[in-house]
Amino acid sequence: MTQSPQITTTVATPAVAHAETVDTHGGFRASVKRLFAFLAWVLTGFGLIGLFVGRRRRGAHRAEEIVVYTVHPSFYLWLIILVGFVAAACVTRWQGTATMWGWAYVFVLIYTIVTLLFDVSTLKALLWGGIFLLLWLASTYLEDLKHLTVLSGVWRYLGGLHPTLDAGTASVISWLLLIPWVGSLFHTFCRGRKAFSPNSIEERFVGEGREITDRSGLKFRTRYRDLFETILGLGAGDLEAVDGNHHVVKRWDNILFLAFRWRRLDEILHQRSAVVDNAPAGDSDRVTHATAQTAPA
Repeated sequence: MTQSPQITTTVATPAVAHAETVDTHGGFRASVKRLFAFLAWVLTGFGLIGLFVGRRRRGAHRAEEIVVYTVHPSFYLWLIILVGFVAAACVTRWQGTATMWGWAYVFVLIYTIVTLLFDVSTLKALLWGGIFLLLWLASTYLEDLKHLTVLSGVWRYLGGLHPTLDAGTASVISWLLLIPWVGSLFHTFCRGRKAFSPNSIEERFVGEGREITDRSGLKFRTRYRDLFETILGLGAGDLEAVDGNHHVVKRWDNILFLAFRWRRLDEILHQRSAVVDNAPAGDSDRVTHATAQTAPA
């Protein structure tokens, strides 16, 4: 009589044991492979090019794993570094654009400082935008009807300062800020890689080891706590793992392109892999794997 298939849902132990064997015998090759994969991620616009190219491959096989990267906050210095180099080159070539680039550099500098120091959510941004709009309307009313100088005096004062961009100063600042920015890339390579599979979440820490989190009983939710960071990270956000008691047991901050990668990540998080033993009694080596769709997490 043919034995009915038995489904075993506990797969964490075999998966970990297999991974440890790979680390023992092929750790160096695996590390080199991860290094080249990280360099490819950087050279393709931090995975953005590969993300859009991969979306067009509708008929291609889709691996049951997705890799995302979390970044250090100093990664968001990229905008002021880029604007500094571009502005310095333009001012050197066209001296008449020094004032225009001066205003642009001041705006980018303030934007970057606010991004690094404060968490400005969408609600806060709308609130402060409404406050400034109300102040502008009140100022316009007082100046047109009451002939009182309010905000126009502030604009004239700031405009009279004529901030001009010095090419040498902007270049030096960009070169110096490039050091912590490269450090953020090193931090991303060492501690930022997160691999999500249907059963587990694997994190590798270079020089320390790795951590595997069982996904059983966990729900996941996204958080875009800082609108400015989301813009600089092209959809960057945070991912939280919540247990049955609604407690946050794990949190991954500053995941680049989370808004673009969430659809594929959501597919992985809605799946669970099972091991199906369809071998006859006494033949325990014949095991097949199956992926089951579960309720939304």
